[in-house]
Amino acid sequence: MPRPLQHLLLVEDDLAWRERLDAVARAEGVKVSHAADGQEALEWLCTRPRASHPDLILLDLLLPRMDGWELYGQLRTNERLRHLGVLMFSGALSGHEPPLDGVVGYLRKPHVPEAVDGLLRAQLRELPELPSRGTTEPYALHLPEDVSLPLRMLSGHLSHSVRLHLLRAAELVGTELPLASTWLMALPGNPPSLLVTVEGVQVVLEVDDTQRRLIASEVSLSPDLFNGA
Repeated sequence: MPRPLQHLLLVEDDLAWRERLDAVARAEGVKVSHAADGQEALEWLCTRPRASHPDLILLDLLLPRMDGWELYGQLRTNERLRHLGVLMFSGALSGHEPPLDGVVGYLRKPHVPEAVDGLLRAQLRELPELPSRGTTEPYALHLPEDVSLPLRMLSGHLSHSVRLHLLRAAELVGTELPLASTWLMALPGNPPSLLVTVEGVQVVLEVDDTQRRLIASEVSLSPDLFNGA
């Protein structure tokens, strides 16, 4: 039996959403702590003993300073913080997101805060038990500015989908990396580079086994993404 949720860290920059989510969680008997962006959340977590860490982080993906994707990447590569479960929150989620280590679910953000009540209650009441973490340290993902800039130009849904699959590749490379799949392919080389393909977006990742990280070296976007085809 999973233990009941007692303490939630809410990472949300919008005051109206923060107040609504806080009210719903507290009505479920959950203690709520707050952070306005990823940087504040990371600093808050790093200055507290593990015993006072939350049971779950409700993480908006679109945040100032450090967004939700970057915070998640920091959590999963920090040994002291890898135990934390994450519930991702965004209006651009598709409902077909790939599994990510430590992510217990995805909550689609409705158009107005008032519409979130039932959705969040259901998620908090039906949280699955966190999957056991592997002993292999995951690879970190590094997106240089010349790669992250075109990715930020994509629509919200597609941008989220690409970031999810890049993070998934960083998980797989340290375990049983498939040589080819519908979205991930190993390119010739020693070590091989990786090619991630998602809905007309292709990103080449260089593998640095010494530093245990993936570095995005190239991104190409299909013209169809911009001509309405």
